[in-house]
Amino acid sequence: MVTVGRSVWRPMQLRLNDPGYTDRLANFLRSLGQTAIVAGPDQVEVDLPAGLAPREELEIYLRVWRVLYPDTEVQVESDDGEAPAA
Repeated sequence: MVTVGRSVWRPMQLRLNDPGYTDRLANFLRSLGQTAIVAGPDQVEVDLPAGLAPREELEIYLRVWRVLYPDTEVQVESDDGEAPAA
């Protein structure tokens, strides 16, 4: 977790099974107002405010992503060790 001012941000790591979609996923999330950074060939980092609602919002975006790109898989990992499938 990172504290900026009074806000607490939680970095979420998204890992893709196909590195060819990494830039596309980062751009997709940016188009939805998310802070997404390509952190590696198959990895996107998203900074979310702490709390359940921002994570649920990200999960919704990833469901839409799966409809648009059904051949790709995204694994979500947070800094607290959680790794639910997305």
